[in-house]
Amino acid sequence: MFEVGKRYTIHMIEGGSEGYSDWVVVSAELPLIKIRSGYTPDRIVNTTSPMFVRAELSPHQK
Repeated sequence: MFEVGKRYTIHMIEGGSEGYSDWVVVSAELPLIKIRSGYTPDRIVNTTSPMFVRAELSPHQK
């Protein structure tokens, strides 16, 4: 589902509401993915967590 090096728009629930931003997948060992935005520290996301809503390829690929 996730390709390392690709940019995704990732939707997650944080602070009680859904938000989204673009992240580059640094590594993927499902269900865990390591993502990088360039603005904040890298994050590890569990894609089976109820806090993870969805991800789609970003139209802003570099």
